Amino acid sequence: MRLSEGDVYDDTLECWLHGSCFDVRTGKPTGPPATRPVPVYRVKLDGDDVLVSLDGADNADNGES
Repeated sequence: MRLSEGDVYDDTLECWLHGSCFDVRTGKPTGPPATRPVPVYRVKLDGDDVLVSLDGADNADNGES
């Protein structure tokens, strides 16, 4: 299942398949049916490019390691 196909509204990502919502800053679910956070990654804008850090998920804020 790909969350990349979901919609983002006001810092919330909605899963296109199940309707679960996640805070894009922390990965924490903001509504059912999800109960566990998803990984989040640091990003940086460089002109028209979006750079994503793949050094590992930034899960310090959502209780994952």
